[in-house]
Amino acid sequence: MKNFFTLLLLVATTLACSQESILLRLHYNKGDKYVMLMDMKQDMGVGKMIMSMEMPMKVIAVNDGVYNSEMSFKRIKMDMEQAGVKVNYDSNLKEEDLDETAKMMVAQMKPMLETVLLTKTNVYGEVLDMQMIKGSGSVDQFASQTESVVCPKEAVTVGYSWTNEKDNNGMNISSTYTVKSIDSKVVVLEIKGDITGSSEGNLTGSLNIDKATGVPIKTHITMNFEVMGQKVLSEINMTMEKTI
Repeated sequence: MKNFFTLLLLVATTLACSQESILLRLHYNKGDKYVMLMDMKQDMGVGKMIMSMEMPMKVIAVNDGVYNSEMSFKRIKMDMEQAGVKVNYDSNLKEEDLDETAKMMVAQMKPMLETVLLTKTNVYGEVLDMQMIKGSGSVDQFASQTESVVCPKEAVTVGYSWTNEKDNNGMNISSTYTVKSIDSKVVVLEIKGDITGSSEGNLTGSLNIDKATGVPIKTHITMNFEVMGQKVLSEINMTMEKTI
């Protein structure tokens, strides 16, 4: 019996020691180029919207663990239906090729398509600063919409969890990330969260982080919330692909 318990202890110790741990850190190099693709579906009951955006990003400087990058908006595509009115807009099309309802979107989308943002991010993925170096409007609208996971300072293993808090224009989002798996290339996180403040609801999703670079390469988030008595269902899918 003594030998049996000794064997159990040895197996448990071996399993604990063999569990891989990893420091989640961003590792950009100056000149790295990425393209972020985002698809969002939103059902507001009284209307539906499908939006796609293509956003190039270039790392222009690396200083003591702080990465300066420029981000712009290359393409915006939107299909929207509300109160029986349909709008199909695509920034890749010439204005003369758009229908009359889509032409009304041209002036609204132009400032965003002309925008270039300078973002400072540290090795944990935390956005330290964001400035608009080209375009018009308020940088706050972009800062509040930026989706980023701030990684913990300590190493993580499968089962490890941590929580990030974010204020999105009065919508307070508390997201808990749990490490589901670690393999040779990807760290997979499960996301669960609560939405409070100007809206009430919850979110679920998943996030894949490239093990070598710490870059979030695939994100899926589903949000169910209520704002001013209106129920909203949003589904967001994002990918980050290196182009050079």
